[in-house]
Amino acid sequence: MTEQKIHDEQQRVRRVFTGVALAIMLGALEITLLMPAISTLGREFSASAQAPLLVSSYLFAMTLSMPLYGRLSDRFGRRPCLAMALALFTLGSLASSLMNTLPALLATRLLTGAGGGGLIALSFAVIADVIPPRQVGRYQGYISAIFAISSVAGPLLGAVIIGLFDWRWLFVFKVPLGLLALGLNHWALKGLGHEGTQSRQDFLGIGLLLLCGIGWGLATHGEIVQPVLADWSLPLMTASGVLSMLLLWHQWRHPDPVLPLRFLCQKLFAIAVLLLALSEAIRLALLVYVPLALEQRLNMTPEQTGIVLLWFILSVTAGTFISGKRISGQGYCRPFPWLGGLAMAAGSLGLGWVLHWPRPDAWLYPALIGTGVGIGFLIVSCSIAVQNALPARQLGSGLALMNFIRSLGGTLGVSLLGWQYQQGGSGDWIVPVFLWVAGYALCCLLLGWLMPDARLSESAKNG
Repeated sequence: MTEQKIHDEQQRVRRVFTGVALAIMLGALEITLLMPAISTLGREFSASAQAPLLVSSYLFAMTLSMPLYGRLSDRFGRRPCLAMALALFTLGSLASSLMNTLPALLATRLLTGAGGGGLIALSFAVIADVIPPRQVGRYQGYISAIFAISSVAGPLLGAVIIGLFDWRWLFVFKVPLGLLALGLNHWALKGLGHEGTQSRQDFLGIGLLLLCGIGWGLATHGEIVQPVLADWSLPLMTASGVLSMLLLWHQWRHPDPVLPLRFLCQKLFAIAVLLLALSEAIRLALLVYVPLALEQRLNMTPEQTGIVLLWFILSVTAGTFISGKRISGQGYCRPFPWLGGLAMAAGSLGLGWVLHWPRPDAWLYPALIGTGVGIGFLIVSCSIAVQNALPARQLGSGLALMNFIRSLGGTLGVSLLGWQYQQGGSGDWIVPVFLWVAGYALCCLLLGWLMPDARLSESAKNG
C-alpha cells in the first residue's frame, strides 16, 4: 500500500469515527441529562411515583431495539439504519418537548429509546467495519472518554437548563444535535464498504422479541402507570415467560435469527459477553450504592459523593486507555480479562470493608479506582475479542447481541442487589450488597482465566 493510500485510509477512519462519536455522545448524554429533572417532572405532572419511568421507558426501548438494528444493518447496511435511528431519536426528542401529559411523554420516550438503541449498537458496528480488531483498542479509550464526559457533564448541563429554562428545553436541546449527527453521518459514512447482505428475514423472531419486551415491561412496571394492572402481574409474567421460551426455541432453529444465539456455543464469545454483563452489573452497582453508603456511613454530602464517583468514572476511562493501547501493541487480549477480574474483586471487597467499618478516605479511593480500572480492562479486552470472533456478514447482529446481553445482565444484576438492599436495615445492607458485588467480580476472575485467547486480525471486517 502506497503512502497516499495509507493517508487516505487514515483520513477515512478519522472521518467515520468523528461521525459515530457524536452519535455515541447523544446516546450517552440522553440518560444523564434528564436525571436532575426527574423530581421537577414529577411535580409538573403531579405524578412523582411515575416520574422515574421517564428513564426506565427509554432504557427499555433502547435495550429491546438493539438486536433489531443489528439484524437490519446486516441486511440493509449500516448507513441507512443509523440514519433511521438518528431520525427516530431526534423526532422523539422533539415530540417530548411538545407533550402535556405523562402518558404522552412516556410514549415519546419509548420512541426516543427506539432510536437510542441504534445509536449505540450501530456505532460500534460501524467502528468494527472500518477499524481492524488489533487497532480498535486505541479507539475504545476515546469511546470511554465520551461516556465519562457525558456522565459528568450530563447532570450539570441538565441542572443548568432546568434552572434557566423550562423542562421542555431538555428535549429541545437534543434536536439540533440530532440533526447535526444525521448530516455528519450521512457525509462520514458515504462509501462505507458494507452495503448489506441478502438473507431470510426473521419476522416471527422480531415479533416475539417485541411481545416479550412489552409483556415483561407491563408485568414489572405496569401497575405504576395503571394500578389495575397490579392484579394482572402474575398472568403477565407467566405469559411473558412462555413467550420468552418460545422466542429462544425459535431463535435456535431459525437459519438467520434476529438473536444469533448460536454464537453462544463459541467458548470465547460466550465467556466474553458474560464478562461484559457482569462488569456492567458491577459498574451500575457502584454508581447506585456507593453514594448511598457514603451518605449513610461517612455522612458525605451529595457534592462530596459526586467527586468520589468522578474518580471512579475517570479510573474506568484510564483502564480502557491502558488496556486498549497495550492490546493494540501486542496483538492479543490476555492477560486483561483475568487481570480485570482480579482488580475488581480486590477493589469491591475493599469497598465493602471501608464502607462498613469507616476508615480514612485514603482507603476509599484505592479500592474504588482499582475496581474502575478492572472494569476498563474488561470492557476493552472482551469487546475486541467478540469483534475479532464474529464473521463479517453477521457483525451487526453479533455485536447487537453482545450489547443486548451486556445491558440485560447489568439490569438483572443490579435488580438482585436491590433485593439485598431492601432486606437490610439502615446500614446493614452494605456488607451483603458488596459481598454480592465481590462475588460478581470473582466470577469475572474465573471466567477471565478460562477465556481463550486468539491472535487479533489486522484487517477490517467490511472496510
